Amino acid sequence: MSARAVRWINLASLVAVALGIAGCAAGAVLDPPGFFRAWLCTYLLWIGVPLCGVTLVLVHDLSGGNWMATARPFLAAAAATMPLATLAGIPAFIGLHSLYSWTHPAANLGNLFYLNPAAFYLRYGIDVVLWNALAAFAIFAPRGAAEPIPPGLSWISGIGLVLLAFSVGFASIDWILSLEPTFWSSIFTYAAGAGWFNTGLAMVLFAIAVSGVAIGERRNHMADLAAILLATTIFWAYAEYMQFLMIWEENLKSEIPWYLLRLAGIWKSALVVSAGLGFIVPFFVLLWAPSKRSPGIVATVCLLILLSRVAEKWWLVFPEFPTAGSFWLDAAAILALGGLMVLLFALGLRFPERLRGTPRQIWTAEHG
Repeated sequence: MSARAVRWINLASLVAVALGIAGCAAGAVLDPPGFFRAWLCTYLLWIGVPLCGVTLVLVHDLSGGNWMATARPFLAAAAATMPLATLAGIPAFIGLHSLYSWTHPAANLGNLFYLNPAAFYLRYGIDVVLWNALAAFAIFAPRGAAEPIPPGLSWISGIGLVLLAFSVGFASIDWILSLEPTFWSSIFTYAAGAGWFNTGLAMVLFAIAVSGVAIGERRNHMADLAAILLATTIFWAYAEYMQFLMIWEENLKSEIPWYLLRLAGIWKSALVVSAGLGFIVPFFVLLWAPSKRSPGIVATVCLLILLSRVAEKWWLVFPEFPTAGSFWLDAAAILALGGLMVLLFALGLRFPERLRGTPRQIWTAEHG
């Protein structure tokens, strides 16, 4: 990617941040509950970027793979957004009482030992500390450009993956599932985790595709990452479908209303966008082997997946609230946090001594 293109991306991100912050400030004053809902959605969207970066680095420590030669700086840049992404939950969780009905529970609501503000904030704090520690390990632990961590330290990666899996599962219960405290699904955590991973991988792969580094052998690396994206997209769709199928078959009063809310009105359209752009299009496009080696096709598919994740987060959160929010406020929240994430991601790519090679260095090394 040329220096001019980078400058335009940074300028566009700064404009997005300015517009987004102005819109969020206005929303926080004019419609505080609407602001909390909008910020929760955008937080749930962008947290997937650093989670994916950390996950793939830890997985590579245990499995290896030549694709890391291309992915390393981009995954490290994604992991470097972890402090911003995790602490971005604070503006939403300040309005905990506006978001979660269990903060003023009905008399017959159980599980209050778990669903209470003190326990919620404690778990959120644990997630912030744990995830940032794992992000630091993913960035700064000794690794080569394409090499995993030394075998003597690989046990840390294994334990880290286990802790990451459990903490992500509990976070999805706290932040999304508990919006309706009487609803429960044992598959929900799998679907939520896969959705976050796909969001992050789509952004990382989009950056690789448009940066111009996917040339020669590195195009094969991009194809490997596109295959991972396809596999996890299929897993996300499978988890979502199995959850729907089991709840439909059980036909329980405590579970069916959750879907009835989301299969009516505008939310049905959001579901169509989420499934169509997040699974159907990527599935049929990336099944064709040559498409995985085309930067243009890969970038387009990744962009569609990112759009589908916006619709998915709206579909998950907004139906729980009887009064619809304002679209401009939802867009402002996405622009504010998204612009900051892009700026921090781009900044991470400018530190080659820690991120093991920027796109410019990769190009120089292969072309002289």
